[in-house]
Amino acid sequence: MHYLRVIGVAFCSLPSSDDVSRPIIPSDSFAHQSGFVGGFEIRPAPDGKGMGAFSTVAIEKGTTLGEYTGEVLTRAEVEARYWGTRKESTNDRKWRKSRGRRNQGISGDYLFDMGNDLFIDGEDADVSSWCRFANHADELNDSDEGFDGGACNTEMIRRLSWDEDESQQLRLYMVALRDIEPQEEICYDYGGEYW
Repeated sequence: MHYLRVIGVAFCSLPSSDDVSRPIIPSDSFAHQSGFVGGFEIRPAPDGKGMGAFSTVAIEKGTTLGEYTGEVLTRAEVEARYWGTRKESTNDRKWRKSRGRRNQGISGDYLFDMGNDLFIDGEDADVSSWCRFANHADELNDSDEGFDGGACNTEMIRRLSWDEDESQQLRLYMVALRDIEPQEEICYDYGGEYW
């Protein structure tokens, strides 16, 4: 098991001696159900990658597939809850108990740094979207003649949006880098910092 620290939208691993097994995500969770609505199926992925997201329809290059959602955490909360570099508060301990009671993971593997000391934590399947199931694949294989294949078919893009009260919010979306065929696994490059 490892903890993740996120730089931009890339990860970098922090080793941990703990071996925390991954919980089973029930098929009635929001993370699973949001995929069905969006045209994605969540099922075991090849090569021992755990669960993966697979398109059920053809998707054109440039299409926004979905929003990476989850709990919004501050840097202080991430440092206490995942990185162990800050003492846990009463709220942090309540959060940890809630995750355990609901069989939700506490690995830190689903964090995205959104800047301004805010993170999206997609690990809790009760509040995260299907995008949490997208696995890693290497970058696109580009050549002088154009795209020649490659398993990496999406990228994460930050976009600024405005809420009803006209406050700005930075959000994270998954966008197709190329045309995606039905039954193809949805993957993006986690970045060299992750490994």
